[in-house]
Amino acid sequence: MQNLTSRLQNRLTSQPWKPALGAGIAIALIASLKHVGFFPYLIAPLGASATLVWMVPKSPLARARAVIGGSLISAAIGLGVLGMLGATPWAIGLAVGLAIFSMVLFDVLHAPAGALPLVIGISHPEPVAFLGTLAASTIILAVLGRFYLWLTETKARPKPDI
Repeated sequence: MQNLTSRLQNRLTSQPWKPALGAGIAIALIASLKHVGFFPYLIAPLGASATLVWMVPKSPLARARAVIGGSLISAAIGLGVLGMLGATPWAIGLAVGLAIFSMVLFDVLHAPAGALPLVIGISHPEPVAFLGTLAASTIILAVLGRFYLWLTETKARPKPDI
């Protein structure tokens, strides 16, 4: 029991609630935009994207270009492949494989984006509305995540001359 208590204390010392709160607020903002009708979709892999952006912000998988670019490339491939071949198991697998290959090729690997062809295969969204919602949502996540990182970085910032 003592070992568990000390592990929990060590984890709480790192204050994981701060990035968790930031990620939760960002997702709540995106969900609110859906709720009021501004966005037609609430896209599930954004929760995983928020986890990366806030919890491991310096990871290559959490870079803004990876979050936005990887998501848009994967969604475009999913929409294209599944639009041509239908949402069969092999077409969904092909779309996921091509999405991963393309993300690596363009240096925008973002693991949650690999789920987008699955989401598309299951939900059959309207392509333009889906891509628009995805683009706006990933931009919101990336911008808020970078702002959070800027606010919370521990290195000293220069004081402004007044």
